[in-house]
Amino acid sequence: MNRLQKANEYIRNNKTKTTNRPYFHFSPEIGWMNDPNGFSFYKGKYHLFYQYYPYDIVWNDMHWGHAKTEDFITWEYLPVALANDKAYDANGCFSGSAIEKDGNLYLMYTGHIDPNLGFDRDEREVAERQCIAFSKDGVTFEKYEQNPVIGEKQLPEGYLICDFRDPKVLEVDGVYYCVLAVRNVQRRGEIIMFQSTNLLDWAFHSSIYQAKFEDNLLLECPDLFHVDGKSVLLFSEMPCDPEYQEVVQNTTAYVIGEMDFEKGIFTPEKKGLLDYGQTFYAPQSTEGKNHERLLIGWMHRWHQTLPPKEYGFNGMMSLPRKLTIQHGELTQQAAIQHEAYFKQIVSLENKQLQNEVFDIESEGAGYLKLHFSRSSSTKFMVEFHKKDTTSTRIHVDVTNNRISYDSDYGNQGIITINDCFRDDENTLEFYVDLHSVELFINDGEKVATFTSYDQDKGKTISISAQHNIELTHVHFEGFLS
Repeated sequence: MNRLQKANEYIRNNKTKTTNRPYFHFSPEIGWMNDPNGFSFYKGKYHLFYQYYPYDIVWNDMHWGHAKTEDFITWEYLPVALANDKAYDANGCFSGSAIEKDGNLYLMYTGHIDPNLGFDRDEREVAERQCIAFSKDGVTFEKYEQNPVIGEKQLPEGYLICDFRDPKVLEVDGVYYCVLAVRNVQRRGEIIMFQSTNLLDWAFHSSIYQAKFEDNLLLECPDLFHVDGKSVLLFSEMPCDPEYQEVVQNTTAYVIGEMDFEKGIFTPEKKGLLDYGQTFYAPQSTEGKNHERLLIGWMHRWHQTLPPKEYGFNGMMSLPRKLTIQHGELTQQAAIQHEAYFKQIVSLENKQLQNEVFDIESEGAGYLKLHFSRSSSTKFMVEFHKKDTTSTRIHVDVTNNRISYDSDYGNQGIITINDCFRDDENTLEFYVDLHSVELFINDGEKVATFTSYDQDKGKTISISAQHNIELTHVHFEGFLS
């Protein structure tokens, strides 16, 4: 039995053992999941591939899991698409992307070689090279017999093959381009670009973005696309070496600018954070069925307590987010249909609060939207997963124009977001699920994600204020499980 067959048989025989999976955030049937890969719209369905290890709830040999959907709530799980069964990907089929060509779906991924599987890293033994697999039906994939297609021969001097990964492919005017993350000889992160006319033969084109030496960053999971007349480059940031682990957070950034594909020059104009929480990483975008730009990311729990073993799974994706540029900033709005899966429970106008608590019984999952003006509010608090005195707390400080949150779950400390509010009407949207809260501030001008797998969390949502405030509208929809 080969590795692909073994993985699919294991999933079939054990997937019913998982428990406590989220209601409307994508999670694996069983086992570990991290980065979204190959996010694409193919033959009328959205396809999502993902870094996957079905046999345990911890990271190990990376496969590519696979599922498809029409609405991002109901998913059809498909057979595992890739397993690490070749000499060039013996220690993992790492992250990559998908693109359609001549009706076939092509996957481009990183073949990872590391005899120690990262647990005792020796860079002299680590190599990452880019590989191709293709499919006529979008389900069964064949690896290209001349893999890898980008390796030492194509990688210029000045870059390290030990950290050279995460190809994101796009097509512009009949030419294919691939952006890749790499570590340079200064041991810092860089985004480089290759080009091809057929997806199989690739040549180095240019370096389009470099991390500053003093920022001590390694860059991962690049993405490049066009939206609202601008080019946008995404990448995830991590410490470039273990010595910076305590001072550099794992975050995801965007840079708005202009990409000259012919010259291979990206001119940055504005940099920002995609997510202000500490549990969002490695997002990937695709063009949607209506030509909108959609994004989905991994809601991770790195360096934190694992889910209970009996859950049988570890890993969730964010909700899909529609990307637009408003007033020079990248905005994100949840892109799911409320009508089919959520039911209105509460709808109140001009809700006054003073030294009181307003409770909503959520059954553990739902959508809360609050409207308020800066003139009628000072400070208030929203609590999720509340049970007795434990909860996840969102502190809305209108007076000082900031939001902070902390939790009795997950041990993440206090996270603060500054410059949150407009001068007039403001909105906060919360998507709460069994293990997560996603917050969208003012139509997605800023977004923050919180994740925790703690058992026995409560189901109550509470809104409270010590001083007199007015919420011009309180709207809650429960999820129809």
